[in-house]
Amino acid sequence: MTHTLPLPWDDLKDRYDVSIIVPTYNRAHYIEECLDSLLNQTRAAIEIIVIDDGSEDDTAERVSRYGKHIRYIQKANGGKPAAVNLALTLVQGNLVWLFDDDDVALPNAIEHRVAALKNKPDAGFVYSPYSWGSDGADKRIVRGCLNNAQFFEEDRLFAELLKGCFFSLNSALVRVEAYHLAGEFDVSLIASEDYDMLIRLARIFKAAYSPEPSFLARKHIGDRGAKGHRTPWYARAKTFQKYDRQVGLKFRNALALGEYLVPNHTAIVSIEQMRPALLARMAVMAGKGCIAEMFEDLQAALATLEQGQLLNANETSQISSAICIGYAYAAIEANFPAFKRHVAELRKVDPAKQVEQAIAKGFFRLAKSYPGSVNERARKLFISINIWIRLYD
Repeated sequence: MTHTLPLPWDDLKDRYDVSIIVPTYNRAHYIEECLDSLLNQTRAAIEIIVIDDGSEDDTAERVSRYGKHIRYIQKANGGKPAAVNLALTLVQGNLVWLFDDDDVALPNAIEHRVAALKNKPDAGFVYSPYSWGSDGADKRIVRGCLNNAQFFEEDRLFAELLKGCFFSLNSALVRVEAYHLAGEFDVSLIASEDYDMLIRLARIFKAAYSPEPSFLARKHIGDRGAKGHRTPWYARAKTFQKYDRQVGLKFRNALALGEYLVPNHTAIVSIEQMRPALLARMAVMAGKGCIAEMFEDLQAALATLEQGQLLNANETSQISSAICIGYAYAAIEANFPAFKRHVAELRKVDPAKQVEQAIAKGFFRLAKSYPGSVNERARKLFISINIWIRLYD
């Protein structure tokens, strides 16, 4: 489903002018280190737009010290998606780097990613790895471990992004025409709005990959989100779980079933395609914590089997893996009685025992290798054993 020639940027293929957008809200204590890093690029951006979403600290004063080097825009607080949507109407470059106000860019970030785009001019965006960072004693960022975003070919990239957000929009340079064609950022998303946009971009456009890390993503204990929707650091995981679920359901409604296949299809034309597509969507739903939808897809996939037919090894492995993806376990644990009912419903279809054993293996894999306390891992092992011997009523 990726965009084919003629591309909307063909007449600008020799232009690589970068506009940087920095949405900010009450991050005066981080904004200067962020801006210094963006101004210290080996290949300069043509503009840096700081869009202040109604900050109530001294952000305006600190940004004013940069004078003409920063384009500063203030607006009433409305959340990051609305701020970015406004900034995208103002950019002068044909490439956009959306950058968070608490992160720090690495010096060669623009240079390396522009080079990757030059090598793949039909790409709508380029993405890269990044490193984690944390506050040092002087509150300046200290570089940590690498988050090594993997390169995938186009169809595979889209499929992997549907399963989970394995790289950051902060690491991407995106053609402004690609943003316009993908549509505005979803203002209903308090979190996961960047992830939603990445999926939309990957659905339409080819991607280039730059193997060099582009920025340091700062881990800190500050609050996040728009005014009225502030999230403390310890609640971030639950917030992302909530809005990743919303993203998963949004694309479940928007995508054709065949788009979950690799390579993807606009239409399913055979049973041979139907079952793999349903199992692929099942895994995506599991990772988003959409457990009812996960079992709905699993039931539909089993219905494509002929009487007495068993799943193959790859299909049972997909079922086991689904339990281990993303927010699957957290959602199961949050409503365990409902999960038990879903498992019990599977006993009405063939091959029930094979499917239950695949689910049990998923919990066993979690208990064996997933991080967690001894009690948490014991709980997963207990679930695995009980499913395996079918003790649930």
